[in-house]
Amino acid sequence: MSFLSPYFLVALAGAAAPILIHLLTRDRIRKVAFSTLRFFVRTSGRVLRRKRIQEMILMAMRAMACALLAVAFARPLLGRPEEKDKGLGLMQARTARVIVADLSASMRRDGAPDALRAAAREALDSLDEGVDAAAVVTFSTGAELAAPLGKTFAQARDAVKTLAPGRGGTNLVEALRLADAEVRKADATSREIVLVSDLQEAGWKDRDGEFRLSPGVKLLVKPVVPSGAQSAVAIIAGNAPVTSVIDREPQAVRVQVANYSAEPREDVEVTFRAGQKTETRKLALRPASVGSVTFRHVFDTPGDVWGSVQLGGASGDGAFHFNTRVIPRIKVLLIDGVRASERMSDAAFYLQTAMSPGEDVASPFECRVIGAAQASPGDLSDARVVILCNVSELPPPVVLALGDLLARGGGVWFLPGGRVDAQAFNRTFAELAPCKLRRVLAGRAMATGGVGAVLARIDFQHPIFEVFSHPRHGDLSLAKFARYWEVTDSQLSQVLVKFDDNRPAVLSRQVGQGISMLLAACPDKAWSDFPLQTTFLPYVWQTLEFLAARTEQRTSFTVGDVLPAGAGERIVDPQGKEVPLDQPARLPGFYAVRDADGKDVRRYAVNCDGRESDPTAVAPDEIVAALEQPADKDADQSARTADAKATPREDQGLWWYVLAACLTLLVGELLLGNKTTRH
Repeated sequence: MSFLSPYFLVALAGAAAPILIHLLTRDRIRKVAFSTLRFFVRTSGRVLRRKRIQEMILMAMRAMACALLAVAFARPLLGRPEEKDKGLGLMQARTARVIVADLSASMRRDGAPDALRAAAREALDSLDEGVDAAAVVTFSTGAELAAPLGKTFAQARDAVKTLAPGRGGTNLVEALRLADAEVRKADATSREIVLVSDLQEAGWKDRDGEFRLSPGVKLLVKPVVPSGAQSAVAIIAGNAPVTSVIDREPQAVRVQVANYSAEPREDVEVTFRAGQKTETRKLALRPASVGSVTFRHVFDTPGDVWGSVQLGGASGDGAFHFNTRVIPRIKVLLIDGVRASERMSDAAFYLQTAMSPGEDVASPFECRVIGAAQASPGDLSDARVVILCNVSELPPPVVLALGDLLARGGGVWFLPGGRVDAQAFNRTFAELAPCKLRRVLAGRAMATGGVGAVLARIDFQHPIFEVFSHPRHGDLSLAKFARYWEVTDSQLSQVLVKFDDNRPAVLSRQVGQGISMLLAACPDKAWSDFPLQTTFLPYVWQTLEFLAARTEQRTSFTVGDVLPAGAGERIVDPQGKEVPLDQPARLPGFYAVRDADGKDVRRYAVNCDGRESDPTAVAPDEIVAALEQPADKDADQSARTADAKATPREDQGLWWYVLAACLTLLVGELLLGNKTTRH
């Protein structure tokens, strides 16, 4: 048992007061032989014995009531030993210290793990067990309380003994936030946080600038200096297609390589491996610079295609792993806005032809064309992408089906033309379209023989238009637009292309898990010559592949992420060990997701945080100056009071029961005392 206010236990001495009073004021009976009372001797003895018993009970009740009153004011606590430390023990601690240990990937350098354990052990051994309190917090991508604050150090010693850096990133501020919350639980003379880390700058510069330690908490920084030199060249980032449609056109896999040394590096070998393909390229890097290497690979096999890019010929933590999910033919539903009695519009014809250009061209699309009047929700059930060509409005059930398609990661492509009524379009697709339509504009001077509007500002970094940035891959600015829609309310959308008058031409917006996209001009000869340009077919293919790829799940993750898995599935790490579904990935490499029968259903590529290879460190004084606050006794006491109210002990109400027992004894004493005669 422990007490919140132990000094009130001094009042336990008051329990002797009823005993002293009884001894000093008790009746002293003298026996006198009196012949006339000899017949009442037995009766008198029974009364006397009863009276003495009642007086003893009264004395005990009064003493117990005084003792219970003292205990009630001392606020007793009951619980396990570690819970007691959170109560009275830490209130009396001389020093409360939280040791924060860095277990990020950068701490795996030669000598760093031993230096980490030695520094943490020194910080713990300098405390007096039973007098001081200690806790241990470990961190990499996230922070974890390895040993809670307590005056017994067995758990803290075990945590320090088993410190081993992993392969996660560096989240320094989150660890200090957790340590600050833990040390605030102590009402100690001195409260300290000891940070043992290599102080990597990458984990510090992303911090929340508003966070600071509580007033009076002292931050002691113990830098860890590895005994071995870190590799001067490392892969710091990579980029590969998340999903791809079966295609014979090679796609880019890029990596960024950094040279952290002050010397130039020549002939740095970078090796690409995917399936049976192995390719090596050499890179020259200036001092303290970053270069990039691009490999091109044909993803022509359906399913997961995984590979790696490494420095030299050997794999390691610094390799970039990728997994591209190659999907078969994309099912496209083209809804044409013509009336039921009319033939297919020119715009729909051009789109259908672009998706199926001929028998000698292997198209990745399976297109079905229907009229807007015949569209039903069932038509959208198996579609990955829906194209609305010259469609003003659709029945409400079909609009709801479009919303469901976007929610599950599908794509919707709006191509408004001359048959579209702006008010009906804005009313029907207000929640789905990336913008609203205002009016139709004529291309610049087209009516007087001019060239019309052109696509002038294009985001070539976007996956749709990246292919057009390469030489001999077509020029989108050659298309001329006689008419196009002026749009409005596009603040929530991304403008990918603008006309030469700076008005949006192509807009994209994420809706649910999918993408809604709009081209502000219908691909019709009356509106533009775009369908006749050589860039039209690749533009349509790129757009549809981009919209369809959103239906696939994410395939690449970082160490520290929790990998998704469905019901009945299990995850196996690169070492072949099963990983609990709620546990984050701790190793880089390829993870397999298996069904109940043990069959691989998909793979995930997991990479280390590329910033962990950066040896740049932060000065300890900079961290201390940014986070420490001077002690403010009033604010400190208020903060501790607020913490105590926010996290009450389950047994802090025990004193109410003790006080109730005291009052019950006093009432019983009163009733019994009234029945006991004094003389």
